[in-house]
Amino acid sequence: MYRIPDDLDLNDIVNSEIQQICLGRYDVQFHFASGTIVAVQGDVTLLDGDKVIGTWNEAGNWTSLGFQQLLNVAVTGYSVVNDRLLQINFASGLILHLHDYSDQYESFQIYPKDKDQIIVV
Repeated sequence: MYRIPDDLDLNDIVNSEIQQICLGRYDVQFHFASGTIVAVQGDVTLLDGDKVIGTWNEAGNWTSLGFQQLLNVAVTGYSVVNDRLLQINFASGLILHLHDYSDQYESFQIYPKDKDQIIVV
């Protein structure tokens, strides 16, 4: 809806781990050890290299249990691929894609630990 800003600052998740993944009917939440939380209502893709090993969307939930491989693995970096795709890289080689898929609805929110401002995409 609002697009991913080019200057998105997620440096606090680098070298942090996902400690908890919460599944709901309409979202999936990634809780990082740094305190940042990312709540996604849009599409999520989990890749191992170039191979898709799982997807999530509110209609079908996770397509596999591959997402469990994200737990307790350090984030090595992130990038804004374009204004509709955020990529998060993990030490295990896994890649998490968060998609801004809608012009009408919010796709995800980022709740930084020490910042008052929520980032809405």
